[in-house]
Amino acid sequence: MSVRRILKWSGLALLGFFGLVLLSMLSIHITMGRDIAATFAVDGELIVVPSDAASIEEGRRQAQLRGCFQGCHGRAAEGAVMIRLFDGTRVVAPNLGHIAARYSLEELERAIRRGVKPDGTSVLRIMPSEMLSTLSDEDLGRIIAWLRTQPEDSDELPDSRYGPVARIMGFVFKRQFGTVLAAEAITQEQLAPHGMSATIPRGRYLAETVCRECHGNDLHGTPDGSSPSLSMVTAYSRDDFETLMREGVAMGGRELGLMAVVSRSRFAHFTDDELNALYSYLNSVDSWFD
Repeated sequence: MSVRRILKWSGLALLGFFGLVLLSMLSIHITMGRDIAATFAVDGELIVVPSDAASIEEGRRQAQLRGCFQGCHGRAAEGAVMIRLFDGTRVVAPNLGHIAARYSLEELERAIRRGVKPDGTSVLRIMPSEMLSTLSDEDLGRIIAWLRTQPEDSDELPDSRYGPVARIMGFVFKRQFGTVLAAEAITQEQLAPHGMSATIPRGRYLAETVCRECHGNDLHGTPDGSSPSLSMVTAYSRDDFETLMREGVAMGGRELGLMAVVSRSRFAHFTDDELNALYSYLNSVDSWFD
């Protein structure tokens, strides 16, 4: 075969390869665009929102435990650009005071616990609605009461937008986990009536509504190993567990990076009774070693 023919067929093969790549990227772009624009017919619930100062202050603590501020939404819930990528992707966490003032109570409940915005579209799973879906009416009511005391005005935030890299990442995420949208990830069991009944011990409730965000719905850690199974708590004494939760320092004095940041900004606000309940629950899970 002549050199010219080899070059010709090599060029055609390379052209075909790039054509397939472009078609795949276009298909992913369209698929993810359709998913992001999908709407969900989910009704919000009317819950009681207290107005007394003690409940509002407790709402602030509950909100802090779950990362409503000093986290994704900025240091004081004023909103922040969480993610910027070179492809123009920009993921923005909104000003929560602004949201709380403009959403009805039902819309707030639906957005927080169902992951559905007023226009029916879903928040991305970047917002931990799976975790927040099991919040009790009492705790959610206090959180909303606190949110409605927050200032609405802040620096103007841009809208979120998703470039090709973010859409590809979302597509891969969906193939791995089954969904990229909070509204699709919440199970029917999680939509059961919300309340702290005797059948749901407080430790389990705290694990479900605080720890799931990083350690997975079953608390067995993430598939990529970035967050461990909480079965590791069974190796901790009660004092070591408190040091871990309040300071982010593991046994042996090892500081745990993100856990240290989260512990000091959020988990340090657990009460002693809450830490006791959480420690007892995590040491009682029968399925850790199945």
